Amino acid sequence: MPRMLRPPALKFLLASVAALMVLASAPTVSSAATSPNPLVKVGKSDHMFNKRYCEYLFVRLEESKLVGDVWNTFGLNKCPADRWKASDVDALKEMVPGTLVVKLNGPRYWLIDHASITWDRRIQPLSGTVRSFFGLKMRMLTTVDVPVVDGVPGIAPYVETVVNRRTNFTFSRRNPVYQLVSPEGDVYAMQAYSQIVDPKLTRRKLGGLGSKLALPEGWKFRTRHLKRDLTLKTNGKTTVLQDELQNTYQLVK
Repeated sequence: MPRMLRPPALKFLLASVAALMVLASAPTVSSAATSPNPLVKVGKSDHMFNKRYCEYLFVRLEESKLVGDVWNTFGLNKCPADRWKASDVDALKEMVPGTLVVKLNGPRYWLIDHASITWDRRIQPLSGTVRSFFGLKMRMLTTVDVPVVDGVPGIAPYVETVVNRRTNFTFSRRNPVYQLVSPEGDVYAMQAYSQIVDPKLTRRKLGGLGSKLALPEGWKFRTRHLKRDLTLKTNGKTTVLQDELQNTYQLVK
């Protein structure tokens, strides 16, 4: 049973909740496939490589645990810089009753080329819903549990996290793939890079991250060129991790 979050612990929330957002992220729908059940939708997005997106996370308390609703701009707009910079977390908090805190997560850029996502509104009733937040349109992607351990929420770099989502992410053979390799030989492919910690980070600079990251002992960063497209399929559980720049990687099985 998760511990009830005490007021002093809220100060830790802002520092760590962004990590939870990107770990739960999935692409939004550009086209929808027909499903026998109207409450189940399969969406697909193409030509995603190096496309920009941003997210809001609305954190609330639900039955003695923290829950975050993730809203994403991808497929609706390019997260205009002026509107993103104008984001007012206090005003956003007032738009969604029950919100404890709103976290801004972005900008980010996809490194996958194609993706599909399955949304089941029997589990997440608002998934796929589009809403405007002061002129910035976003789609509700998912709801994630925000863990609290000994009163402190957070995710450490280079530590695996399991996320509940059903997605197919495809890396194109036309583009380089940036990978982390653990001491045990597990390989993680970067699915999105972030400009949250380093606003000057671009796709062209990713190949040089090996000399910039403070990799734990035994870890390696490398660039790979694929002979064929690589699709990472998940059926409800996805293993991901982040580096200290909040770039996100998915386990390659």
